[in-house]
Amino acid sequence: MNKYNKYIILAKKKGMLDALIISSSDICFDVRTQLKCAWGCDRNLTPNAKCDNRGMSYDERVKMVTQYKTILLLHAHDVRQLGKVMLDAEKAAFLDGYYFAFAVNACHICKDCQAINGKDCLHPDKVRPCACLFGIDVYKTIGKLGLPLEVLQDKTAIENRYGFLLID
Repeated sequence: MNKYNKYIILAKKKGMLDALIISSSDICFDVRTQLKCAWGCDRNLTPNAKCDNRGMSYDERVKMVTQYKTILLLHAHDVRQLGKVMLDAEKAAFLDGYYFAFAVNACHICKDCQAINGKDCLHPDKVRPCACLFGIDVYKTIGKLGLPLEVLQDKTAIENRYGFLLID
């Protein structure tokens, strides 16, 4: 049994639709994701913990992701559930000795984000960056892996959300 299967099992038990181990070579990067991060997202209208690049350049962020050999990719319809499971899996990996384990998934922990409203984040220790901030082209990456992801045509469509747990 693969030593990372425990994270797949954990994620499936917590309701993830898909959970698979990929490598950083499976991830497609594109600097244009920064356009969406900087101007295409309402979360960036107010300075907040969710969207701060912490002074790191695009190249530094891509290099960080590519340093990881093992990545757990999680898929869900519910973005808040995905965020909670990402943090649970990150903690499990950390406790297993993967001290650099880090979730890359847009933060949706709180139903009503205080940071977007210009207030202090209620859970700054749980905030994780979105894939776009790290230059990950989610559509291309997910398409290459054969998983479902389409541009939603209206607000009633079912979302396919993905998160990346960088393990080692």
